[in-house]
Amino acid sequence: MRPGASWLWAGLVGALVIVALASLAVGAVAISPKALGSALLEALGSESGRRLEPVQEAVLLSIRLPRLVLAILVGGILAASGAALQALFRNPIVEPGLLGTSSGAALGAVCTIVFDVALATHLGALRQVAVPAAAFVGALGATLLAHRLGMASGRTEATRVLLAGIGINAGAAAGISLLTHIATDAQLRTITFWTLGSLGGASWQTVRVAVVPLALALLLLLREGSALNLLLLGEREAMHLGVNVERLKRRLILAAALGVGSAVACVGIISFVGLLVPSLLRLILGPDNRWLLGASALLGAALLLGADLLARTAASPAELPVGALTSALGTPVFIALLARGRGAAG
Repeated sequence: MRPGASWLWAGLVGALVIVALASLAVGAVAISPKALGSALLEALGSESGRRLEPVQEAVLLSIRLPRLVLAILVGGILAASGAALQALFRNPIVEPGLLGTSSGAALGAVCTIVFDVALATHLGALRQVAVPAAAFVGALGATLLAHRLGMASGRTEATRVLLAGIGINAGAAAGISLLTHIATDAQLRTITFWTLGSLGGASWQTVRVAVVPLALALLLLLREGSALNLLLLGEREAMHLGVNVERLKRRLILAAALGVGSAVACVGIISFVGLLVPSLLRLILGPDNRWLLGASALLGAALLLGADLLARTAASPAELPVGALTSALGTPVFIALLARGRGAAG
């Protein structure tokens, strides 16, 4: 770890805490810092002597807290997945979307939205979870297909996986275009908001469904930092040092598919977090994946939480799609990174 990196860690944790408190306090129903502190102390079992108004309590406990937890989990897994895949493919522009994960999820969700009438006849009460379930299946199926197409002579070829992902993305985009052509106006609005990403549907029920796959995927990724460091030396060298490279590739791709698929199923497509966060941190922390994966998870969580706060307050009472905001904020940073790389190469 580079000198001064400990200050960066402290800054990341501090930034996440500050953004989290702001996310709980700011919104259509404002909660003062003193009232918020008292409510948090009371939730921890301490007598604060000051209670929130009923409306404030309902907004805090039923809307903002589950939204905060979901944003932290989703932002963390998107950024950690991007960091792991960039290290695995040794390519700084790789993100889960390049493997077809996000587009596969989008195709599954759009299919379910367009054929909603037919599904209502056969699924009954399960219709309520049909869209996120289809998105998860689509994400997992697309990633497994990319991995399968990327196999050659029993080995996973990184270039073939990426090319397969590009092909799957193109196929999914074509499928979505055809489906949107036959969708009704109401379905088009649903498709548009879903594909742009939003945390507006967060609830404790969503958190309960998402917390296990998201936390499991995050833990699976964080424990591979040392193996990814050995992979930086080259596949042959890593094998000589005891790393089963093929199994490592499968574990990482499946963990990323599990995490990103679950995230997309809950909040829709949110771009650029998995691409930009690890790229920025690699400039500061260096290539040591033992630190980079955890730091990416922290910054990704803080970034998505901040973007969600901006999305629901910038045009209040309307709410902007958070996926569009991350793309709008990420594009100039991505261009700056490319310009910096070109300057360094020159």
